[in-house]
Amino acid sequence: MIITVTLNPALDKTLTIPGFTLDAVNRAASVRLDAGGKGINVSKVLKSLGTDTLAMGFLGGAAGNRIAGALERMQIQSEFVHIDGETRTNLKVFDPENHTYTDLNEPGPSVSQTDLERMREKLRERVSPGDTVLFAGSLPAGVTGRLTAAWAAELKERGAHIAVDQDGEALREMIGAGPFFIKPNERELCELMDLSDAKMATLCGAARTLVQRGIRHVAVSLGKKGALFADSTGVLLAVGPSVEAVSTVGAGDALTAAYLSALEREMERENAARFAVASATAKVVCPGSSPPSREAVEAFIPEIEIQTINDRESTEEET
Repeated sequence: MIITVTLNPALDKTLTIPGFTLDAVNRAASVRLDAGGKGINVSKVLKSLGTDTLAMGFLGGAAGNRIAGALERMQIQSEFVHIDGETRTNLKVFDPENHTYTDLNEPGPSVSQTDLERMREKLRERVSPGDTVLFAGSLPAGVTGRLTAAWAAELKERGAHIAVDQDGEALREMIGAGPFFIKPNERELCELMDLSDAKMATLCGAARTLVQRGIRHVAVSLGKKGALFADSTGVLLAVGPSVEAVSTVGAGDALTAAYLSALEREMERENAARFAVASATAKVVCPGSSPPSREAVEAFIPEIEIQTINDRESTEEET
């Protein structure tokens, strides 16, 4: 079972506005609402790929009820702590004429000490030895990276495998909990490792260093440039085909979902990398944060190019 923990979920509201212009009246051609937040997006993709998943986290208010209802309709198992505050609504503006995608994300509600204790107890009750637990996304007010890292360390001691897709202070604290998998993007890796540049060789070296520190799998999403996958056997660069993006929201989450699913199924590493990047590619041609179908992911797999990066001097391309 792959359990996702989304402590600051969101109701994603996507407006399609051709010719979107700042400081002007804009009229939307269409509007859609999706249950969102990194962990929830991962659970949506896992469900689409046929992998067992349970979505957990905090929900509140009318937006929280909409998310719970959406997950129920998608037949995704969930168990949330319901709080007094209102789950945030994040606004996404897609401009098909200028090929731009603008995110306006709310901070989210505050979480009480009582809510935190209830969440900790639910995690203890639902997580079993051998489960993968993914902590993903931003933290709401009242929750610190140190606290979630302590939860992760406790679950690891109970036999769970900890995966992380966070950034900043939350990611730094989680590293100390000894996760087996992390998925920073290029910017997040540079910040985490205090890198002086973002050349491909530098990113590969940083990923190798994290593996040497005990993180078994490091995936680094690079947007249109693909993704790096590092483990004890080396580093792979996987690149997908060029596609006309409809929505980039959740592309990294689709990559995370597919790679965790591949690891659970003990897929060979090159095939796992192909599967992950194919999932991210299939996602960007889907509207909003809707997940790609298994068939769409498999259709892209033959188009994924794999390069094995064997040494630190293999490439000096700047990203």
